Amino acid sequence: MSKILFMNTSPDKNGNTFQMGTDYLKGIKYDTLQMADYKIYQYGQVFEDDQIKEMFIPIKTADTLVIGSPVYWYSVGGLLKTFFDRLYMLPEAKTLRGKKLYFFAQGEAPSQEAVDTIEYLIKNVCRVTEMELKGFAVGASELNHMEKPE
Repeated sequence: MSKILFMNTSPDKNGNTFQMGTDYLKGIKYDTLQMADYKIYQYGQVFEDDQIKEMFIPIKTADTLVIGSPVYWYSVGGLLKTFFDRLYMLPEAKTLRGKKLYFFAQGEAPSQEAVDTIEYLIKNVCRVTEMELKGFAVGASELNHMEKPE
């Protein structure tokens, strides 16, 4: 059995994204990382209180990541996008190699263009980091039919 980490990338730590993730993972043992608990600066900004390296502590020990994101402005939320942007700068990003990824986004009936944009982003992040995309869902209906991590 793999170690599963649910990454809630919504700024609302108990909102719809969090609820969808906990519903999806019901009955499965997992840990939770709330991205809103970390201060992560934009790509190219360097400040002493940046906490992105601390975020990798629970990520390193996980075999499987379940990442949930709200849909904001036709793509993933800013916390997740900033995390992805920063991967290019970090040696810690190498720890993502070989991890399994289950991704879901929640939003109120996003357009097909938004879904396509999100899917393009996630597939390319997996290509660059060498994670294995095991599941992709947008909305509760698709998430209910997505394979669950083991």
